[in-house]
Amino acid sequence: DHGAEQMCQQPTLHDLLRRFARSHTTVIMMLMLLTVLFVWPHQVHGYSTAPAPAPAHKRLHLLTFDLDDTIFPIGPVVAEANDAMISSLQTFGYNANNDEIIAASKQIRNDLRQAGEALTYTDLRKQSIRREIMRLTDLQHHQVDDSVVEDVFDSWLSARHASADKYLFSDCVGALEAIKIQHPDAIIGAITNGRGNPLFMPSVKDFFHFCVSGEDDGVFPKRKPDKGIYEAALETFRNLRDEQSLDSLNWIHVGDDLANDVGAAAMTGAKSIWLSTEEEETELPSWSTATKEEMDRRAKLNDSAKKHVSSKISCLNELESAVMHILSIEG
Repeated sequence: DHGAEQMCQQPTLHDLLRRFARSHTTVIMMLMLLTVLFVWPHQVHGYSTAPAPAPAHKRLHLLTFDLDDTIFPIGPVVAEANDAMISSLQTFGYNANNDEIIAASKQIRNDLRQAGEALTYTDLRKQSIRREIMRLTDLQHHQVDDSVVEDVFDSWLSARHASADKYLFSDCVGALEAIKIQHPDAIIGAITNGRGNPLFMPSVKDFFHFCVSGEDDGVFPKRKPDKGIYEAALETFRNLRDEQSLDSLNWIHVGDDLANDVGAAAMTGAKSIWLSTEEEETELPSWSTATKEEMDRRAKLNDSAKKHVSSKISCLNELESAVMHILSIEG
């Protein structure tokens, strides 16, 4: 019939050209659509919005921390340690008073200062404990049982570590975790004048490789702001890494004290991150034995150290960004 006859007719040249044009147009439109889908989102007003490559930065070799008021607040830590000390004295039958022990510490330090002598904080506290026992009894210095003094001091020190772990700043562990992820080969250490030690603090001990204290043999009396304690930290790092050359060492120190941390670390080649909160302490804690002359000298050192601040942060959450900023400079 007529319909079957039409189906059997061969297509003309005109028909073929029209079909080809139609299919070619479809392909072009599909290509244009793909271009819009995959290219246009990354082009806005002629500027690429694709993620920029991570900036090149140096490798972090050594990161060191101050402890007191840097990873935990020292006020409540010392208060709880002192409470433990008093409780320990009471178990030995001594109705001790912490204010008397503080007064004894200040008197001992003044006597030593006038004699031009120095004493570790450990020995200062032990002597203060001994004097408190002497005050409460008729015992002379040599009659006080050394084992009692040692037990009382050990109670104080154990409580100090436990309290420091309890009062860690809430962002401390997270900041250390971020450093470990971004800089897995970096050595992490602590540099402190006192007896705090992160290796005895369960929450952070696995992050730290070493702790150098101003109480250590070979360091005392070169406490902060003396550069001797920082040189001891460098020696410890060298032993851990078997590093003979420190010429290209990338070392960053973190601390809250301008003189002790920023200025002193700069003298030994470290870049410094200053942890400075909005609420800076203006008065000395009651247990401090520092004199007015020492505080005036410290104020001058603080002013001088400000030029050595490589980065300033207000909390440890900002630490990793500050580290990367320092490492990226001339990286």
